[in-house]
Amino acid sequence: NNAIQGDATDILEMIPPNIEQFIASHNQIYGRLPASLNNLPKLRQFNMASNSLSGILPGFIESFATLEELDLSNQMEGFTGPIPVDVWRSLSLKILNLADNMLTGTIPSLVGNLDELEVFDLSNNLINSSLPSELGLLGGRGSLKHLDLSNNAFTGVIPYQIGQLQGASVLLKDNRFQNTSTT
Repeated sequence: NNAIQGDATDILEMIPPNIEQFIASHNQIYGRLPASLNNLPKLRQFNMASNSLSGILPGFIESFATLEELDLSNQMEGFTGPIPVDVWRSLSLKILNLADNMLTGTIPSLVGNLDELEVFDLSNNLINSSLPSELGLLGGRGSLKHLDLSNNAFTGVIPYQIGQLQGASVLLKDNRFQNTSTT
């Protein structure tokens, strides 16, 4: 809430490589995220929620070694395309919030590797695959508190492994799951 206005590429290309936290949520930043985010090996928190970002999410390849929070939710323009594979390999992630965009694609079985995850929110996107059973492995140490996959286009049956997410709030409403009841 600093009333920052400007192009994301211009703003983010000035970030020093040793930065650990970058929080610029609730501003008027627009455009695409630059590939230069790959040069932030100490980044732990990246929060640009509630701006007007758009385009395809970059890979964040080197940043994901230490990244604990990625919040790019609630974009007026919205990110499009699939979620980069590197996200699913980020073993240190505790918060992954990509809600309220126009993301497509799938959630791969690699999601089960995110055993530190506390918050996982992909609600209000256009993801149209079945849910992998590995979702039941999230927050492997009982750390997962919130899973929201509502308002997408998920199909198939809800894996029974999701029932193993004890202590977590799980929201799956407004998708295209198959009804398996025998009433």
